[in-house]
Amino acid sequence: MPAASVSVATPSEMACSGFIAGAPLSKDLYVFEGADNDLHSEYHYWVKGDYVYLRSRTGATLAVGNEFSIVRPAKELMRIRWYEGQGRSLASLGTGYEDVARVKVTTVTPHGAVAEVTSACAPIASGDLAVARPVRTSPQHTPSGPLERFGPPNGKLLGAVTATTDNKVYVGKEGLAYINLGQSDGVAPGQKFRVFHIARETMSTGLAMLPETPRENIGEMVILSTEDRASVGMVVQCTREIALGDGVERE
Repeated sequence: MPAASVSVATPSEMACSGFIAGAPLSKDLYVFEGADNDLHSEYHYWVKGDYVYLRSRTGATLAVGNEFSIVRPAKELMRIRWYEGQGRSLASLGTGYEDVARVKVTTVTPHGAVAEVTSACAPIASGDLAVARPVRTSPQHTPSGPLERFGPPNGKLLGAVTATTDNKVYVGKEGLAYINLGQSDGVAPGQKFRVFHIARETMSTGLAMLPETPRENIGEMVILSTEDRASVGMVVQCTREIALGDGVERE
């Protein structure tokens, strides 16, 4: 009997996977405060069920029922460079953002809009951006058979694992990673990529290349969401840890 299709990721994993936008997002609408912060502390945070206050820098009009994603720049992606050229590679893809929460406007006042936090990946802080982005849904995927460990290249689209959502150097099964291919390359949610190992040695300056060896396929990734030049994928099977800088090839 053929394998049944399954959802690649949970709703929470989809909502909290982050993204690398091809261009910086608008900073017009932002969280300037929230309820229950009588001392106006800059270190006060808001979670699911709380209320935050939104304001437009350009005076844009909001309406009850408007929904927004709350995001912030993913500065952690740039804090540690795990391999030579990682900073340049990330910069070439665009601007990384963390998914923080989802909010829905419940009241509009002359002093700003009140929005309920309907779901959260992390606590909301003052200054976080509110942007109109659709809710992501998980693609379906049919599990593949065992990896052909030393299978040859198939000549299809090639890229690389450029970063991980939490800036770790390795990811395993069910781990999330960003690759340097996106909508402009024809990448779409649900597509599968095989991951192949690229040999390196760890040095004080990062990860240096070793002499070329036979290609070893070490995993398979399914694309969850895409932006212009980058995509987020989930590892659905692997034979060893996948490292930043390892190659990907569309199946």
